[in-house]
Amino acid sequence: MNKKQLSEVIGLWKTDKKQYVKKSSFSAYMLLIENHLLPTFGDKYSIDEADVQSFVFEKLGTGLSHKTIKDILIVLKMILKFGAKHKWLDYTPFDIQFPTERESII
Repeated sequence: MNKKQLSEVIGLWKTDKKQYVKKSSFSAYMLLIENHLLPTFGDKYSIDEADVQSFVFEKLGTGLSHKTIKDILIVLKMILKFGAKHKWLDYTPFDIQFPTERESII
C-alpha cells in the first residue's frame, strides 16, 4: 500500500482535475486548497470525521460563512475520493454538522 500525504494527493488531483473543469472553477478550487486545506490537512495521511468537524468549528469561529465552508468541504471530498480511488489514502464519508444559524434581529 503506497500511502501518500494529503498534500501529495492534492498535487496529483490538481493535474487530473484541470482537464475537466473551467479555468474559473479550477482557480476557485486552488484558492480554497491553498488557504484552508493545505495549512490544516496537508501533512496528514488520513482524515476522519472528527478532524473535519473541528475544522468546520474553527472556520466558523474565524467568521467564514456556511457556504464558504461547504465549498471547502466539497473540494476536500473530491480530493479524498480521488485519493481513495487510487488507494493512496483511506476515505470514509463524513457527516458534518453545522450549528444552527441564528437570525440577527434588527
